[in-house]
Amino acid sequence: MRSPQRDSVSGLKAILRLNLKQLYTNRDSNVLISSVYRLAGRFERIGRKTHNFQIMACPPLDLWRIFVPPRNNSIPRFIHRTYLAELWNERGFIGRLTLIVGWLFWSIPLNLVAAVWMTTINGAAVARLTNKSFGQLIGEQIQLAFLHNILPPWYYQFDLHDDDKRRQAEAYLHRFELKGGLYKLLARHLGSRGRNLLSNKATFYEECRKVGLSTLSEIGVARNGVVVDESGDPVTLPPQDIFIKPLGGRGGSGAEIYAWQGEGTWSNRRGLRLSATELMTHLSRLSMIEPYLIQPRAQCHAAIADLSAGALPTVRVLTIKSSDWWEAVAAVFRMPLGARSTVDNFHAGNIAANVDLTTGQLGAATDIGLNPDLGWVDRHPDTGAQIAGRTLPYWPETLDLAQRAHSAFDQKLVIGWDIAILPHGPVLVEGNGAPDTDIHQRPMGAPLGAGRFGLLLAVLLHQIIDY
Repeated sequence: MRSPQRDSVSGLKAILRLNLKQLYTNRDSNVLISSVYRLAGRFERIGRKTHNFQIMACPPLDLWRIFVPPRNNSIPRFIHRTYLAELWNERGFIGRLTLIVGWLFWSIPLNLVAAVWMTTINGAAVARLTNKSFGQLIGEQIQLAFLHNILPPWYYQFDLHDDDKRRQAEAYLHRFELKGGLYKLLARHLGSRGRNLLSNKATFYEECRKVGLSTLSEIGVARNGVVVDESGDPVTLPPQDIFIKPLGGRGGSGAEIYAWQGEGTWSNRRGLRLSATELMTHLSRLSMIEPYLIQPRAQCHAAIADLSAGALPTVRVLTIKSSDWWEAVAAVFRMPLGARSTVDNFHAGNIAANVDLTTGQLGAATDIGLNPDLGWVDRHPDTGAQIAGRTLPYWPETLDLAQRAHSAFDQKLVIGWDIAILPHGPVLVEGNGAPDTDIHQRPMGAPLGAGRFGLLLAVLLHQIIDY
């Protein structure tokens, strides 16, 4: 058994090396990261009149733009300025002073350190690619941080060392702007006042069945030590692979696969072998901490089965309210890495490829881009299967499902849909009411702010305010 001290050292190394696979599974590193965010959150709450807009880790370095009239009226600049203005306006004198102090004594030093740290990890590989010195790379990061609040990790994530991509820097939309306030602003003024049915997976599947939307099948729910099916009857586990995940979980955290071994036993990826009674006891214990959804392990369509050696690959489709419908504006296909993977989450070190919305054809695949280990690939690193140029099966049906789902779940104006393409067609896995944009902008190699998503987002914001 590993000692707590060894796990802590391993977690710190994972942070320093940006090993996302290890970060995703290492409890100590997750606790450390969460502690840093909580500390920053407490600091930035000082003097706030309301709690709708927040900073993710440090006050934005382009905060100075609040005091300078914009030189252009571009769509991305309007979106960025809306976030900055609301961040500033909801604070009183003390809150604004806190932002300025944090900007000067926290944001500037942190970004300088981050630029050196990220360049230490990525600089040699990027220098060979671009013929730029470490000094040039660090200088570009600092410039982008002050002009567009693109922090050093995102400089590498979006390949902004590429001069052509860097010219579009203003058009990149940031998760801290959207998750940190703009999604809330839209919901508060334009969104439905109804209950959010996306956050609880059991409720989500129940609502899907009511409106005739295809979803993954279920075995039951484990809650408060009891495992029951949708009718409330005790569950008998079927002799097949089983997938479990927390009802309120995010990003696949806490998900596990129990593979059927025959003779009444299952085993997980760590080699733990359990009988039916032992597995039910395990589920009951887990459910005393938080409720879990229990499902048969789904198998993807044969045409894309070679794009994963482990977990189920899924499509993320981004939909947003347009004038009279719910429009799909971007899509990526997420593929797990490693035979022991349980989820295809992009931020857990897996890969994704952009999907052409018209044809369903895949581009080259990439990881999140925070270190130079993988980069861009045309073939799956595990299976060797061709990715770039591949066309997804049931693509028109997949887009149609996402758009119909948004019309049924209209509590949110922007939703990211996770859809699995199974042998009989696409099914909904879950809906994300505050979808991340990095998962699209990295595989696209282009900013969302310059496309259809940016336009429709700006239209919605213009209905509320005009800066």
